[in-house]
Amino acid sequence: MIEKRFRESILKNALCQKTDKILVAVSGGKDSMALLHLFYENGYTVEVAHFNFKLREADSDLDENLVRTYCEKHGISIHVKSADTKAFAHKNKLSTQMAARRLRYDWFKELLAIRHLDYIATAHHLNDNLETLLLHITKGTGPKGLTAIPVKTPAIIRPLLDITSEEISAYLIEKGVVWREDLSNQKDDYARNRIRNRVVPQLKIINPGLEQTVNVNFARFKDLSEIFQEKLTDFSSRISIEGKTRKIPLDLIIKTRGAALLLEEYLKDFGFNYQDIYTLLRVNHSGKIILSAFYRLTLNRDHWLLEESTEKPSEILIIEKEGTYNYGESRFTASILTVKPTIQELKNPNIAFLDCDKFIWPLQIRLWKKEDRFKPFGMKGKSKLISDYLIDSKQDPSVKKNQLILVDPNQILWLVGHRINHESRITETTVKFLSVKFEK
Repeated sequence: MIEKRFRESILKNALCQKTDKILVAVSGGKDSMALLHLFYENGYTVEVAHFNFKLREADSDLDENLVRTYCEKHGISIHVKSADTKAFAHKNKLSTQMAARRLRYDWFKELLAIRHLDYIATAHHLNDNLETLLLHITKGTGPKGLTAIPVKTPAIIRPLLDITSEEISAYLIEKGVVWREDLSNQKDDYARNRIRNRVVPQLKIINPGLEQTVNVNFARFKDLSEIFQEKLTDFSSRISIEGKTRKIPLDLIIKTRGAALLLEEYLKDFGFNYQDIYTLLRVNHSGKIILSAFYRLTLNRDHWLLEESTEKPSEILIIEKEGTYNYGESRFTASILTVKPTIQELKNPNIAFLDCDKFIWPLQIRLWKKEDRFKPFGMKGKSKLISDYLIDSKQDPSVKKNQLILVDPNQILWLVGHRINHESRITETTVKFLSVKFEK
């Protein structure tokens, strides 16, 4: 019975006390309805927060009505807020998912303060942990990406992380609690849905007890992470600091097992990524420089010297997903949108809008090279050398020298600040749009 494990999770992880007041985030789906019913049946003081994102037309309102009905029946205070999520996503250059997440968590935290509540409770469960792990592994991750969703943070508690989706369904049926299915979860529009609907069922053919196996592995990963953190602490303590310069001994790198992973974790706070690390490890000639947005790594005879830098990077910037990335003094913001950009936005030379079905991740920002060529938007014939395009557009030599391009593994997508590649343009049939905004 999941009631017992719910109570054990709260006690074992010191999630909350019976005297605490809990704000339960309830969508109307089975997971959040189960969480709400568990808190109610176990005598906790709860209030409910329901955010109506207005994304599923009448279904969104039916979700809200279901949650209201439950709360009225059980005498629970309910707070409801709605927003035009797509408009918010468009305005802030966010994906719909990211926009919904920002809207609801910002509101939850406001309610926490206004209502003098102690915690926000969310219905993340074991299958969410499994899907997150598979996403991290698929996209590439370090040690932290192998660890589970935290059961508790300062404001949020997650009592269901040891419980599977199937167990939640059985509990609701047994208790006669009504919930609503979000049919969008059955579509493969998002990576998480594809993992849930396609990958996990195949893995469960191999191991029917997949969720519990992964749960055991999370305990192992947690121990491995702690061991790694100890080794990272020891590694970091052997890097000397002289003024504003950090000196990483080559001898330390050569003699330390797992040096590449340790360096990646140590240097990521300074803006370096895994490609930088492996470039660093392949280099053996003094004077080599690798730049991040604000720092410089320089190889001398026996050390890598890490210092602040105002130089513009000449190395490649990797864009693996949505987010904001720094390249020297410039900034790039990548967002996936489902709303078509306006004519005014399309005319902005510092924003590229690309069809998500016409490129391959990861993307790169780099300086152009002599041999680079692309087909400028509107040009239907042969491709053109970037050098010729810059000459024809009468660019100042200093500007031309520092011209950046956005590329995927196969093609140039955007001559930054000028034109996109004709082949990656958006059309009337485009469903998902990638927006890349350039700021100097």
